Amino acid sequence: MSSTYLEQVRSAFSQIEVIEKTIVFCMQSKQVIPNQSVLLDHRTHNLIQMAQKTAADALILIDGADGWKKEEMNYLQGVGGSGDVWENFYERFKEIKDYHKRVTNVQTMQNKVEFYYEQAFAPPFKEPYFSGEEHHGRFLDMHASYKEFLNLKKLKESNKIKIGDYLWYLQNFQNFHDIPLYIKEKEGSKYKRYLINMLDYLRSFYQRVNPLQDVSKIEQKIDIDFQTQWENGQVKGWEHRKEETEEMRGHPHYCEACQKKFQNENTFVNHFDGKKHKALAKLKEKQIEQVIQASNQQELPKEDNEGQWKKRMAYLEVAILQYKDTLQQQLNDTMNLVRKKQSRRYEENEDEEAVPVQDQQLDQPEEASSEDESPIYNPKNLPLGWDGRPIPYWLYKLHGLGVEYKCEICGNTSYWGRKAFEDHFQGWRHSYGMRCLRIPNTLHFKEITKIQDAISLYKKIQQDQERSKFRPEYEEEYEDTDGNLLNKKTYYDLKKQGLL
Repeated sequence: MSSTYLEQVRSAFSQIEVIEKTIVFCMQSKQVIPNQSVLLDHRTHNLIQMAQKTAADALILIDGADGWKKEEMNYLQGVGGSGDVWENFYERFKEIKDYHKRVTNVQTMQNKVEFYYEQAFAPPFKEPYFSGEEHHGRFLDMHASYKEFLNLKKLKESNKIKIGDYLWYLQNFQNFHDIPLYIKEKEGSKYKRYLINMLDYLRSFYQRVNPLQDVSKIEQKIDIDFQTQWENGQVKGWEHRKEETEEMRGHPHYCEACQKKFQNENTFVNHFDGKKHKALAKLKEKQIEQVIQASNQQELPKEDNEGQWKKRMAYLEVAILQYKDTLQQQLNDTMNLVRKKQSRRYEENEDEEAVPVQDQQLDQPEEASSEDESPIYNPKNLPLGWDGRPIPYWLYKLHGLGVEYKCEICGNTSYWGRKAFEDHFQGWRHSYGMRCLRIPNTLHFKEITKIQDAISLYKKIQQDQERSKFRPEYEEEYEDTDGNLLNKKTYYDLKKQGLL
């Protein structure tokens, strides 16, 4: 690092400029390789932090709080040193030149976009981690949450919800309102831990997929929406839970210690002798004693503790639903991927996982696209085949693709080759041109490309149809009393005159 004040300020501004160019390069690379947009966003995020830190260091130098700026300005004004302004100036100038001669290679490297592009994932920064199931942010990995959901034994024993496979869980994990409140209370800390882990994963996944977004704004929106819904009793699944719980506790066959409602009186009476009830009854007595002690010490009452627990559970559910809506596209892609895997054999899934993912390599984006951007050698201007390359010249001659056919009805459009010319008569362009001429596009007009020829042929067809049309007054035959054959018109004219 240079020992002069001005050179350090200049170097800081130069670094900021190169970092900004690197950020622009990353944003433009997303157009070229869209499957790398997540990694490029992380690079951009790290580069922004790098630029902010460099700008903060430059601002400290400019403010001159340490007195270095004032000392340097006084030196350039002739205060100190030799005492002469020009001698001091040229002394500093020589010192800067010597410094640049010593560090020419380092500065040349640091002034390149490639250097900061690589430094975006160098310490203290690191490349984002995605599991194999997440495929660099394309899909969600909810297997851990699914296992925790399966371990909610009270829910499984209640048979309130028919639990299915992983695909079923992805489609229904947000339906918290289907879980009865008494099951949530029985699971207690286990259900709370299940919600917290799911929310932490969704929040972490959103941060990894959208590093340029501010997560705090989503959290603030969740807090505001939840407070409004909770005060108005509009949180889905928590609208009338208090009344339902009070109604269940008021039932004559409800046991407060077991927190369970029994179907008949015999079962309710006999369960008091069970070991489970006795253990829960002792635990309930200890909880009541703790509540009494807490109330004596002016701590939060039990009802308030229960209300805070319910509010906390409702908040976690609302937050999960908000992140679920934000990550709906990744969730849909995950469900489609699971369906795809379920429809294939094990060997096919293994083969697909063995194929290296192209989006795992992003060292030099310009090299990845250089092959696609290279010009194709096509001196004879041959048509391109299915692989994007010119077709063989013998195939070009075989199909007569060098012969041009023009159609005036299609607006003088050129068709190359006999097959393309014949196929275009049933195409949309030729059909639209015939409709503009108010002529039906039938087989009579195949091979007709001139507008005047089509009009003349249509008139001739209409005349032929008119001549071949059946006219009953001239073509129907009648016989008079003498056996003479007359057409209909002549017969009725003679009959009106009384000549028959």
